[in-house]
Amino acid sequence: MPVPRALRIALLLLLLANALLVAALAGLFGANPLGGWFGTPREPHRLGQQVRAERLQLLPPVPSTDAAPRGTLPVARRQG
Repeated sequence: MPVPRALRIALLLLLLANALLVAALAGLFGANPLGGWFGTPREPHRLGQQVRAERLQLLPPVPSTDAAPRGTLPVARRQG
């Protein structure tokens, strides 16, 4: 049974993507190859650039009492 051309192309593209990811994990593209693409919400180096760092006070996160347990989805509620 012949393999369709589209399936063969998709398989080759997936193999190429796998090879690139393995090369990235092996460190062939540097220590942090995707460093500039995906920003992080936490930027600890910004603390050193703070203008009045002595007035800044870092507090630990407060655990929320109304948080849903892990693995549950939020439920949309109608108002009115």
